[in-house]
Amino acid sequence: MSDPTPQRLDPLTLPLTGERLIEASAGTGKTFTIGLLYLRLLLGLGQGAAYPRPLSVEEILVVTFTEAATAELRGRIRQNIHELRIACVRGGSQNPMLVQLLRQIDDLPQAASMLLAAERQMDEAAIFTIHGFCQRMLNLNAFESGMLFEQQLIEDEHALRKQATADFWRRHCYPLPLSIAQVVAEQWSGPEALLSTLSPWLQGESPTLKYPPAVEETLPERHQKLIARIDQLKAQWLAAAGELHAIISDSGVDKRSYSSKHLPNWLEKIGQWAQEETQTYSVPKDLERFAQSTLEEKTKKGVAPRHSLFEAIELFLAEPLSLRDLVIARALQEIRFATRKEKRLRAQLGFDDLLSRFDEALQQPAGPLLAQTIRGRYPVALIDEFQDTDPQQYRIFRTLYVGQPDSALLLIGDPKQAIYAFRGADIFTYMKARAEVSAHYTLDTNWRSSPPMVDSVNQLFSRLDNPFLFHEIPFLPVQAAEANRALRFTLDGTEQPALRFWLQPGSGVGVSEYQQFMARQCAAEIRHWLAAGQQQKALIGKGDNMRPVQASDITILVRSYGEAAVMREALNTLNIPSVYLSNRDSVFTTPEARELLWLLQAVLAPEQERALRSALATSIMGLDARTLDELSQNERGWNQLVDEFDDYRQLWLKRGVLPMLRELMVRRQIAENLLVSESGERRLTDLLHLGELLQEAASQLDSEHALVRWLSQQIAQPNSQASNQQLRLESDRHLVQIVTIHKSKGLQYPLVWLPFVANFREAEQGIYHDRQTFQALLDLQGDEESQQLAEQERLAEDLRLLYVALTRSVWHCSVGIAPLVKGNRKKEGASDLHKSALGFLLQRGEEADSEQLLAMLQQASSAAIALTTEAVSDESPWQPETPDNQQLSSQVITRTLRDEWRVTSYSGLQQHGPAMTLDMLPRFDVDAAGEAGDVSEPTLTPHSFPRGASPGTFLHGLFENIDFTQPIATEWLQQQLQQAGYDEVWLPVLEQWMARILATPLDDNGVSLNQLAPQQKQVELQFYLPINAMLTAPALDRLIRQHDPLSAQAPPLAFHQVRGMLKGFIDLVFCWQGKYYLLDYKSNWLGEESAAYTPQAMEQAMISHRYDLQYQLYSLALHRYLRHRLADYDYQRHFGGVLYLFLRGVDGSASDNGVFRTRPSAEFIAALDGLFAGTTQEATCQD
Repeated sequence: MSDPTPQRLDPLTLPLTGERLIEASAGTGKTFTIGLLYLRLLLGLGQGAAYPRPLSVEEILVVTFTEAATAELRGRIRQNIHELRIACVRGGSQNPMLVQLLRQIDDLPQAASMLLAAERQMDEAAIFTIHGFCQRMLNLNAFESGMLFEQQLIEDEHALRKQATADFWRRHCYPLPLSIAQVVAEQWSGPEALLSTLSPWLQGESPTLKYPPAVEETLPERHQKLIARIDQLKAQWLAAAGELHAIISDSGVDKRSYSSKHLPNWLEKIGQWAQEETQTYSVPKDLERFAQSTLEEKTKKGVAPRHSLFEAIELFLAEPLSLRDLVIARALQEIRFATRKEKRLRAQLGFDDLLSRFDEALQQPAGPLLAQTIRGRYPVALIDEFQDTDPQQYRIFRTLYVGQPDSALLLIGDPKQAIYAFRGADIFTYMKARAEVSAHYTLDTNWRSSPPMVDSVNQLFSRLDNPFLFHEIPFLPVQAAEANRALRFTLDGTEQPALRFWLQPGSGVGVSEYQQFMARQCAAEIRHWLAAGQQQKALIGKGDNMRPVQASDITILVRSYGEAAVMREALNTLNIPSVYLSNRDSVFTTPEARELLWLLQAVLAPEQERALRSALATSIMGLDARTLDELSQNERGWNQLVDEFDDYRQLWLKRGVLPMLRELMVRRQIAENLLVSESGERRLTDLLHLGELLQEAASQLDSEHALVRWLSQQIAQPNSQASNQQLRLESDRHLVQIVTIHKSKGLQYPLVWLPFVANFREAEQGIYHDRQTFQALLDLQGDEESQQLAEQERLAEDLRLLYVALTRSVWHCSVGIAPLVKGNRKKEGASDLHKSALGFLLQRGEEADSEQLLAMLQQASSAAIALTTEAVSDESPWQPETPDNQQLSSQVITRTLRDEWRVTSYSGLQQHGPAMTLDMLPRFDVDAAGEAGDVSEPTLTPHSFPRGASPGTFLHGLFENIDFTQPIATEWLQQQLQQAGYDEVWLPVLEQWMARILATPLDDNGVSLNQLAPQQKQVELQFYLPINAMLTAPALDRLIRQHDPLSAQAPPLAFHQVRGMLKGFIDLVFCWQGKYYLLDYKSNWLGEESAAYTPQAMEQAMISHRYDLQYQLYSLALHRYLRHRLADYDYQRHFGGVLYLFLRGVDGSASDNGVFRTRPSAEFIAALDGLFAGTTQEATCQD
């Protein structure tokens, strides 16, 4: 077992062998200590406590848990090496610690030489994050660990888990009978809701279920058991219903609770329920009143009513009526397995996989050899922030180093600052390690805060013998550094206490009332500090070196974005600028993201009045109601506005979304308007950030509409774990900082406010740790014992959060506190404050009312701790000093800037007229867009297959992924149907339909798709066609009408002139008998049977959708491609023609129905070639 009293750590004499546990309280110089230990290992210092030999930077393993901490440690160690090297060269130093190290060095020139080599090698130093270390070990020992040589590391597994959850939902929930499906739907609306429930338990190792369901139990079996239980109770109730009223009335039960007014109503209501057919698990709420324990509780005098039914109700209510535990147990197992399988198929690794793979490799038969190899490479390991470890991580280092001679393992951390349970950190693993490591040390001097600040924290946490609830996490008071005794904070000439409690008056307050009151108090006090700072009356500093307090000295610590929003609103009311710092919020959750979506929709379709009105009404545009109303009445002004947004659209098409947004912001002066508005700098930063993300996404998407769809999806499902989505910091110069407590860890601030720290949220999930084995357990049934243990762990983490928050300040910390009452009960009597971390310490874990709380705060007051009970009534805004603005000027550009170069497509050229209805639809299969409708015919045929964009894309995908010469695999086709969400009844229809299409003759020469070997075809041929000269709609329209009778019947083209590139995808190019054909699949619905797909009907469809322009452009692209690939290319000899397959109309016969055939003339292709090339004729097509 461990030594209960840690030794005081002297970094110059600490033995550097074996296992050592170092507990470093907040501000005690943990990073400094690691730097000194590193220097000792490099030079072999410490005499009898030294490591047997000097080590290189490549042999000292330093592991921490974040990239930021890794960079900080590397920089600090590099600096320490440099300073010690300079000290060796000069023979002395101003740093007392370095002086003591110099005394242990016998040969200073040799030490300087070794340090210089180490300094030059620091880029190769073994300083890693835990994941970086595991990845490096797996790669360096690929054969021993079974690691593939090429694997992709993925940052976010959400997409894989989402897919696995959808598969689970389809496999288990879709086939359920309606009665069971309704029960499941009451718990989860769909797979996304289920994934939201499961997400906390899919990270790291899976928790053990406290009550695992039977392995073979199914949802229908569980459902039948629950229905049977309910029916049994109903039968018992109906059998005893006639005597219940008399039994209760004649007993000693409190007649106020069971009055003659309410009792008959309750009995009648439950009787009606008992007579109904059982379809769901819902039971009347009043049933609890007839449980035996409830009746006994309500019987103050006399004999409580007794009946076997009451006992049965007691037992019935004790066991949950739910499928929840069974669904979650199965889903956790199957989703983890499916995700792991998918990653293996894709050769991908998540961050958790790095740990599990390395852990598994160490536990295999070859594990001891692997561990020995790693110890040979890194004989000494320093594990920083060890309190944030988890069972897997500790198992890795335990296997590598514990009990091994000629090695050292130094575990450094502070269990009082273990606040990252939501990331998978496990304080119970630390407690287990603490029990297994016998050598304990502690750093006991706080180098950060003023002595009164240190004393106030010591005093607060010393109110209880065990303030962190677990004996394995002791609180040892620290002492303040002598150098900090001169730190002072004065206000209006008076020395301020280090810790001030602001008590909200009243016998009890709700959470919202507490937050609003404390936000106003905090904002008013900050305004007081800032105003006094302007007048040189609020000063902070050391000794005589004092300076005025400014906004950047003040930090407000909160738990969440919601608390930050309340605080920012209060600060804005008093004209105090602030900045919110968090690394857990996505920019897509901001109001600017949704408003930008409306803006982009209006830019794409300015002629749609509704879309344009929505954009104009956004706060980004800054128009008031009066201006909008005037625009509605002014037809000419509205038309000018439509033209303006159409200009933005053209700019977007030519140059991209970010230049378009930039132009809109300049013309509408959006940046200037935002900066003078509330939270303007924050909003402008978010807007520019969104613009960059849109521009980045646009490079991966094929159209502007796809980009709008992408933005909509991101807003609906933001991913706060994605680094590029996380909120960026707007300028924090001279701003009050609002920071989450989690983000503040490891940092320090001059003045700190904790306005909402008395709030708390009780544990909702029954996940806790066994107190003997420290194993994580998940109780899906939520029994009382599990809930109590989970609540204890929640309170313990809140206490650690409070400790982190209180130890951030250097000079002063203000804390808002109130007699908090949760729920809807009366705001009087004993409060719920004792359930919060702050209340637990102040009230020593006991309930107390507002008067007792006031007495406890007064008793706790001292020279370091003060209490304020008066509310600040002055709400006058702060008046910041305005600096003199310099007059700036820039040169005015008088010439018109215009660039027609852009990347366009067939879709961009074929649009005609002002109507853009198709543009606003998702661009899946644009050909089929707008054709979705109710299927009236009951039979399953190709003509009744679902219509629209998504089914069209599905059909295209089938033909892209099959070998035409082989029979279609039934299992594969069934899988495709399931993944696309179609019923399996379509399987035989699709099999026959596809076989018919593949066998249909395409031309007079007898070619059909099933005769084409894979080497004879190219699927989805992508092309980029240069447009070297300015291409105008009239010129192109004139040319195609002259050469193609089909185009002559179509409306004129009306696209904006363009230069640049024409991009596209040809569905299929194949070679038959030396000729090359291009083929395009069309899923358009032309009628109820194949006879509707006549050549005349297909021609009309070709004209209405402008497929004529499509095949003309595709023919030109294929012509140019063949000309460059074939040495003896001749158009007449090698170009076979164009085939358009109207899939629904292909009936397998040799008729012309469903197959549109054409072949542009050689003169037409030559003229089109010349038009695109900017010459009369780039190359002639041979006749």
